Amino acid sequence: MMISVIIIALIGLAISVYGITIEHKLQQDAQYKPACDISDTISCSRPFFSPYGKMFGISNSKISALYYCLIIIAIMNMNSTALLVTSAGVAVSVVFAYILYFKIRSLCLICTSLYIINITLVLTCYFA
Repeated sequence: MMISVIIIALIGLAISVYGITIEHKLQQDAQYKPACDISDTISCSRPFFSPYGKMFGISNSKISALYYCLIIIAIMNMNSTALLVTSAGVAVSVVFAYILYFKIRSLCLICTSLYIINITLVLTCYFA
C-alpha cells in the first residue's frame, strides 16, 4: 500500500506543479495559451482566475501540492492518518467539483485529474 499511495500522490503532486506553472506563465504573459485550454468550456485557466481559484489568498494549485506532500510524509512515517487525510481530500474535491461544473461551468482537465487522484488515493488507503 505504501508504495501505491506514494506513486499516486507523486502523480497528484506533478499535476499540481503543472497547474502552478500554468498559473505563473499566465500571470507573466496574458497571451499565453496553455495546452489544457481547449475551448471556452474546457479550460484550466478559467477556474484558476475565477473567484474560487484561491483559498485564503493562496492558489488552489499550491494548496494541492502541499496536500500531496503531506500525504507522502504521512504515509512514509507510517502515520495512520493517511485514510483521514485522503478522505478529507475527497470531501474538498466534491465541493470544488460542484463549484467547477455548476458555478464556473467549466471542465478543467487539471482539476478533474486531481479529483480522480484523490478518489484513487482514498480507495487505495481504504482497501490496504
